[in-house]
Amino acid sequence: MTPPRHKFESARHNRPRNQSQETNRTDWVSKFNKSWIAEKLDKSAISFAEEFGKSLAKNLTTNQIRNFFGEVRRIEMKGISKEKTRFLLLAPKLAYAAKRASSEAAENFKKVMIEAYHVVVHEENDDKKFEQRFKNFVQFLEAILAYHKAHGGK
Repeated sequence: MTPPRHKFESARHNRPRNQSQETNRTDWVSKFNKSWIAEKLDKSAISFAEEFGKSLAKNLTTNQIRNFFGEVRRIEMKGISKEKTRFLLLAPKLAYAAKRASSEAAENFKKVMIEAYHVVVHEENDDKKFEQRFKNFVQFLEAILAYHKAHGGK
């Protein structure tokens, strides 16, 4: 261990990173299954939503998720077929919100939701598939939000 450079600097600043901190991070995108949005939600999707919602509850406020969810709900209420452009604009809005929040939880939320978003957009030209995928997207988001709140998200 190197000696402190300043008399006020403690030895803890010079320690190597804790291994458990690095391995404790979860790669949520690799755990995300595109078939949940492309086809249907299943038990593994609900398990993912619970685990993911729980991880977000520590550092992401319900308002931060609800802002995004509110926009999705407005699109749903007016009909996705009429609001495709608004849906397409969700990705840049989500990227902006995650950057403003500047937390790992916000970044994880953005990454997973962008993955889900791309599955919906993939069938943009087939209205029937696009609408079904959008419904799955909404239900997936609802599950994440519910578990976030259930696990103490503020």
